[in-house]
Amino acid sequence: MCTIGRTTAGTAGKAHHRADRAANPVRGEQGRTDCGSKRGRNSFLSTALAPIAQKNLAVDTYDGNGINVITRENYEFLRDSFFNYALLLKKEAVHTPGKGIGESIANLYDEMDELVGDGMNVNIEQNNGKLYFNLWKCHKWGELTLYYFPVKFLESISSTLRRISITFIHKLMSANGISTILDEEDTEYIFMWLKEDDSLEEEEETDKRLELVRSYEKGKIGRLLKHVEKKSYYKDLPKALEKYVPQNDFERSIVEAMKKGLPFLNPEHGIMQYGYDAFHEEEPEFYPMRLDQQIRVVYDCNDMVSEYLVDYYNNNSRETYDIIPITTCALSPETDRLFMMDDYPERFFKWADEFINIIY
Repeated sequence: MCTIGRTTAGTAGKAHHRADRAANPVRGEQGRTDCGSKRGRNSFLSTALAPIAQKNLAVDTYDGNGINVITRENYEFLRDSFFNYALLLKKEAVHTPGKGIGESIANLYDEMDELVGDGMNVNIEQNNGKLYFNLWKCHKWGELTLYYFPVKFLESISSTLRRISITFIHKLMSANGISTILDEEDTEYIFMWLKEDDSLEEEEETDKRLELVRSYEKGKIGRLLKHVEKKSYYKDLPKALEKYVPQNDFERSIVEAMKKGLPFLNPEHGIMQYGYDAFHEEEPEFYPMRLDQQIRVVYDCNDMVSEYLVDYYNNNSRETYDIIPITTCALSPETDRLFMMDDYPERFFKWADEFINIIY
């Protein structure tokens, strides 16, 4: 199996798991500053709004000049958003202003949190100094699993199916923001450790280890991963899949799995767009494990590079939490519908389990 259960540490295919904070209540009035996924960064409020009459609260900006977010304009926007959403819910809403704007905003947070009830979470976030409520809810996903898509199987299938499969994986990556392990920071660490590993081993084992790294960096493995990332042979992939006649049961299972996966090649929102970090902290001691570290394309789930990547993930995840797929909804006084979430992550992970188990 290439799906990697986080149950024990130290072996390829097994990864430690620390319970993530998405299962916990939102931390009081504190919002967050940016998304866990490197592909979609948001700007959130990262400083707690204490329930006192704060005169100002500055948030950092890219130009280095802080913006005060404790303003009447922001308070009124949040207040009107609160009452508007209460109307959509067809619930009675009561707001108690505080002695100052800061306290009033803190009260609004508590009131909004109570309004949406259990099962829904609320953050106060900011965009260029403008505060807004952001509702969020976690998806049910492949917990305890790392979704590593191996491409080594491409070397053992017919040339025609190989081109079809490369096209499929390329489109899957492009549509969902998935990358290969090449050029990732953690992979660079792995290569460095493998080159410098001074453990006691036979000379033959050392040669194999160094040759594997060379293949990733400048050889066959690296070329294959880059090829999958950049190359697409078919404009009409469904037609190519229907036309192809599998040569054996293995090829037949691959073709059927890719047919089932066609809906994931043109989604409204790719899987990485669900990588919202609801518990972000500025300058944390340990950063969370990003969604793109959990879903990626590898060469072989069982080679030493993948083993080290899993161990690296184990060591870091013990100290932090995972970014898991979350749907969000930014509120305004003009919001005209209730929070809604689709089932794309659930369907994606269910299909990925099946596909990975076939090509593993």
